[in-house]
Amino acid sequence: MIDHVTDSQIASYQEDGFLVVEGLLQPSELEHWRGVIDQAVARFQTRRSPSESPTAEQTYYRNVFTQCVNLWKTDSEVESLVRDARLGKLAASLSGSIGVRLYHDHALIKQPWANPTNLHVDNPYDPFYSNKAIMLWVALDNATLQNGCLYLLAGTHKQSHFELGGNLRQASIGDLFREYPEWEDIEPTATEMQAGDGIFISGLAAHAAGPNMTTKPRRAFAMLYMPEDAVFNGKKSALPDEVFERLDEGDLLEDDTHLPLIYSTTGTMP
Repeated sequence: MIDHVTDSQIASYQEDGFLVVEGLLQPSELEHWRGVIDQAVARFQTRRSPSESPTAEQTYYRNVFTQCVNLWKTDSEVESLVRDARLGKLAASLSGSIGVRLYHDHALIKQPWANPTNLHVDNPYDPFYSNKAIMLWVALDNATLQNGCLYLLAGTHKQSHFELGGNLRQASIGDLFREYPEWEDIEPTATEMQAGDGIFISGLAAHAAGPNMTTKPRRAFAMLYMPEDAVFNGKKSALPDEVFERLDEGDLLEDDTHLPLIYSTTGTMP
């Protein structure tokens, strides 16, 4: 596994709001990740209870990808992947944080003929606001123009704000431009990736993914990190009930059970 980034890579991330790290995982590591996550996703899906009949909008969104959140909490092998301090160090180095906690993980699987993922910005929906929020998205399959690779609007992390009008995560592909009309003329960067590559994305960078126009799934696994010194902004988002209920706005988000510290330069690792 690649365990460090160069000064030029840090500068590129700070300028663009994202950085592709080619060959993040070695071939043997990639095979291990695939096996662990495939099994965890299968178990997650067997535990999921059937829901009520979805609306047309929900049906469209559910066909964007299969998403399984916080697999690390129910699978010890996934937990060993997401707690890897080497990944946390990369995230902290790029974002300029003194350390990072895991906010949550999620498997993102675009099934054959899946719909595109709309343009969106992550951090406005998080329970903390920070220009140091960062996500690592690992390609478990080759991500191509045909099967739904990611698209980034370079530099948008410098202009994003924390409040958005409405839920633009489940909107149409370009609805984000209602909030940021100045972005409409930015040419998207398509980030085709080989399996085992990783991409770090700022929580304030606009990104999307294309449809899967193939007969095979496109698998990815993402980890969302918060800076070690992040504070609660009042939004529940993906926080567990027991964490949310004891928080007041402005509290430090330091729950080691649900928001584990992955890497720190302060020497206070649990």
